[in-house]
Amino acid sequence: MLRVHLFGRFRASGEAGPLTALERRKVHELLGYLLLSWQRPARREVLAEQLWATSDPLRCRKYLRQSLWRLRCVLDAAGCRDVLQADQEWIGLRPDASLWADTLELERAYARCAAAASRELAPDLVAAAERAVDLCQAPLLDGWYTDWSLLAREQYRAMHLALLDRLMAAAERAGRWEAGLAYGRRALREDPAGERVHVRLMRLHLLSGDRSAALRQFGLCGAALERELGVAPAPETRRLFELIRDGRMVAAAGPLSAAGPGPERALVQLAGAGNGR
Repeated sequence: MLRVHLFGRFRASGEAGPLTALERRKVHELLGYLLLSWQRPARREVLAEQLWATSDPLRCRKYLRQSLWRLRCVLDAAGCRDVLQADQEWIGLRPDASLWADTLELERAYARCAAAASRELAPDLVAAAERAVDLCQAPLLDGWYTDWSLLAREQYRAMHLALLDRLMAAAERAGRWEAGLAYGRRALREDPAGERVHVRLMRLHLLSGDRSAALRQFGLCGAALERELGVAPAPETRRLFELIRDGRMVAAAGPLSAAGPGPERALVQLAGAGNGR
């Protein structure tokens, strides 16, 4: 089986270990591009233009042929002959290839969670999402700055953040406050101005019994929004802060969900809290 890591530093290995012969950067880029578009074979002229944008078309096609030949040689030598498929016009990955990639794991977990009928993730989906986000310890193709890799980095970053958001929500519903806080901190490392994440963290801090941390989180939210975007927190975020600050929102006994065992606490807005200050 061919195993490829695209988050962080590009790494590829076969049954016998790392593919050390896969040393040329453009060969890495070719395999990376094919993996990121694994469901759609690419036209040769498109591949050549994306990977060698500064060269004339004839040179681009020549460089593509050379890189494809090198990639085939390395994969064949590693016993991974079933990975590539190519003809005179198209190059792609075989649908039945014996292949694992961290990006594929993230894509599949994201698709499964997005297709879930309920906002509440079943335990198997939570486990799949946790495995996927654990693979994202660094940016996609870190250190690559081609147009196509930058675009892909943002797409996979968005998928990663969406999974972290679902995991935060699942942790809150299950009463796993510390797990939810950990997911939130990871999300803020990716997107410091993610106001939705700050709001979830405020709730989780309060649910865990740390009111002061919930209030501090609002300050961090305001500072990040000002620094990154030049805006203030939304009125709804400030309203949550005021409810917590004034003791008008507290953690109380009772589950958040009727679907099975719930957490020991839920957030409750006290009577009269809707009348303003």
